Amino acid sequence: MTDLSTASLLAGAATRPGAAFSRQVATLAARRQIEAGREVAGLVAQSAAAPVPPGQGRVVDMRA
Repeated sequence: MTDLSTASLLAGAATRPGAAFSRQVATLAARRQIEAGREVAGLVAQSAAAPVPPGQGRVVDMRA
């Protein structure tokens, strides 16, 4: 699968007949690419913030 850049999509859309439709398609493709990047960033952030393992982070009173 090729990587579509916003600049190349918009540049190609302006040079062809039916440029308005092509710009819409390019805009939608760019938005989807941005949304996909945000989703990946969200997943990475979730995996980086792992939950505290059981037994850690708790205060234990050891006085007798």
